[in-house]
Amino acid sequence: MRVLFVSHMATRSGAPLLLLWLLRWLMEHECGIDPAVVLLSDGPLRPEFEALAPTETWSRPLFQPLLKRLTTRLGRGQASSPAGLLEAAVKRHSPDLIYLNTLVLGQHLKGLSADSARPACLSHVHELETTLATMSTPEAVARQLALSTEVVACAARVRQSLHLHHGLPLDRCSVIPGFLHLSPPGDGHPEGGELVGQESLLQPLETALAAGSFVFGFAGQAIPRKGFDLFPLLVRECERIFAGQPFLAVWLGASPQQESVILARRDLQLLGLEHRALLLPPMPSGIAVIRRYAVHGLLSREDPYPLVALEAAASSVPTVCFEGGGGMVEFVADGCGIAVPYLDLEAFAAALLRLSNDQETRRRLGERSRARVLRESSIDDVAPQLLASMQRAVAAGAHCG
Repeated sequence: MRVLFVSHMATRSGAPLLLLWLLRWLMEHECGIDPAVVLLSDGPLRPEFEALAPTETWSRPLFQPLLKRLTTRLGRGQASSPAGLLEAAVKRHSPDLIYLNTLVLGQHLKGLSADSARPACLSHVHELETTLATMSTPEAVARQLALSTEVVACAARVRQSLHLHHGLPLDRCSVIPGFLHLSPPGDGHPEGGELVGQESLLQPLETALAAGSFVFGFAGQAIPRKGFDLFPLLVRECERIFAGQPFLAVWLGASPQQESVILARRDLQLLGLEHRALLLPPMPSGIAVIRRYAVHGLLSREDPYPLVALEAAASSVPTVCFEGGGGMVEFVADGCGIAVPYLDLEAFAAALLRLSNDQETRRRLGERSRARVLRESSIDDVAPQLLASMQRAVAAGAHCG
């Protein structure tokens, strides 16, 4: 089965990592897949995709020589757009299946919709409505869903959202949860080594741990959807509620040059709380930081089924999140963490204080989290389900729609 895997980006974030791990698993298990990859935005994962399959990447520089701009406009040279790159890749590889790794790709699929001989399509949806509204359009979402022979959602709330907001019949969408590439198999620890060359950045964290401070942390992009703007306010609330009990709040994924990060540092400075917070940049082996947390937090306003929470759970680190914040509520509701009222930072800080003072509850939640990840979220259990979905999509016919 010839499969063209399409990712909207190549960052070390949830959906691209899941696609990389799936492709690696399919190659290791010799599943009869002849793969090719299209990355519609360049990033640090590109070399890893290239090591597994022929990979084409949209990586047009912002400024180009005049001759190259002119030849592109005249239809010569590289594709003139991500949509053109994808359309050319489909013609070149003649896949039996196009595996669309997110639901924000509809804007690049106009060439496919005009092709009566298009291959089967599978859409693997990792987005809730806010993300779709900011990264796509209703028309583009409708186009991608119409092209998709098979639709897979990463969480039940994602499936319900597709039904509610886009009219997708529930029987057209299956739920297959996010997963981890556990290494070695079954040990409960996601792949990813210790951080090398980052010792100076991690020194405040190591100092806090050595002093017995309660360390809780977050990981993700420093954007409003992830609730990064709430981070200084939560630290202020914790300073009040913890009443002198030492703690350190960590955010992993805060790029120093990003405007939101610069503003957060200023907020913490003006609040006199710099000593209570540590902002770390993105790191290749973030799990090495997350394993050091006593509690993992999600301040996300919306997060379908965040991979980072599964990584924390695999290391027996429980999660605190907001009710209504996304699919992780399904996870913590099973005694694997705590959900507090939406945007209630006082309740969030109180939950953290409770867990800091109640090691037995923290241990129990962490153990239940780890057991659930091992039971439901190993790639060896989930990848065969995705492979079966791919096979169903192809069997349903050569045409999408």
